[in-house]
Amino acid sequence: MAVALASCGHSPDSKPAGSITVQKQADTDSTTLLNTYNSKDKPGTKLRINPDSVELTALMRRAYEWHATKFRDYGFPLKFNAPSDSLFTGIDWAAYEKSYATYKKTNFFSDEFLAKHRAIAMTIDSSIKQAGVEWRNAKDGVPLWYTDSDDWCNCQDNPDFYWKRLTLNNLKFGDNTASFHWTWDEIDGVEPPLNYEVKAKKVNGTWKISYLQGLENYGTVANYKKIMKLSPQ
Repeated sequence: MAVALASCGHSPDSKPAGSITVQKQADTDSTTLLNTYNSKDKPGTKLRINPDSVELTALMRRAYEWHATKFRDYGFPLKFNAPSDSLFTGIDWAAYEKSYATYKKTNFFSDEFLAKHRAIAMTIDSSIKQAGVEWRNAKDGVPLWYTDSDDWCNCQDNPDFYWKRLTLNNLKFGDNTASFHWTWDEIDGVEPPLNYEVKAKKVNGTWKISYLQGLENYGTVANYKKIMKLSPQ
């Protein structure tokens, strides 16, 4: 029996510091992204375009299009001694390095993100090597070290071409850093996954993703050991 470490729930809403309003320009396919601050807006006040908001929104849309259409793999491939085996023995490091190189080549991610990603892979590998065979059978469903949702949205369903409609809110800037949540339009009966948190860092003048909330779905070696102890197979 496999146990999922994290569910697809959403964190409580926090009071937004701002939101991204999307306006379609007449007679064109381009989109203008306006950063508005609710607490300061007054009737007749002209909305100002925030270049960082525009760049961050474009980054997120490109990254999510890449994930949805070109690279659905989460980057933590499991190792089997033979193709016919059902028992996995850890991370397949040869496959991982190819996956890691693909992430790095996109130029979407900061060094901090890539370091966190590798640390997760090392944790999974170490934990699997300490687990009994009853936890390492791929035929038993979703392995303990995976989640049953898409880490990029903490969801199992999404609207078609959702990356085209991603908008940002709760946008906060620091010293070459930004944090925000994204959502998509509620469409086709799929509710938006509210408050999916992302952080970004400006590196040499370019915004890069430094944190995705879905990476928190992965625990420590101690976390996994506790789950296996409390939920014997």
